[in-house]
Amino acid sequence: MKNKDLHVALGKVFRSHWRATTNRFATLGLSSAQPKILHFLSDNAGSMQKEIAESCNIEPATATSILTGMEQAQLIVRRADEKDRRVVRTYLTEKGQDMLHEICNIFHDIEALTYGDFTDEEIETLHRYLERMATNLQKAEQESV
Repeated sequence: MKNKDLHVALGKVFRSHWRATTNRFATLGLSSAQPKILHFLSDNAGSMQKEIAESCNIEPATATSILTGMEQAQLIVRRADEKDRRVVRTYLTEKGQDMLHEICNIFHDIEALTYGDFTDEEIETLHRYLERMATNLQKAEQESV
């Protein structure tokens, strides 16, 4: 069993999950990056564009165009900081919060499909294994620095 190619198995799951979510996000008029930004802003209201880009792992120039589109769609609002007018802070609008609720429903539905016939115990075991794998890779990354 150890000879199975992990990258192939993870790649298949990732691609299927990505297609399922992005297809559903598209029905809401969202790109694949916008849900991540909405989630980030729900926990980090008033963030600056640089913080959003770093936390969502996107280039600053890409963040600019995505945020502009989100602002035009009235999902977010950008306002100058009251103490320093040079700083622009980003907030979810009510429409953005409603969209975030729809996104959460999509993820819930996709999880239900993904786990299908798994038992609760199998789901817990899978999560423990994935966490261990992530920890192993993080340790290796830190040791190579």
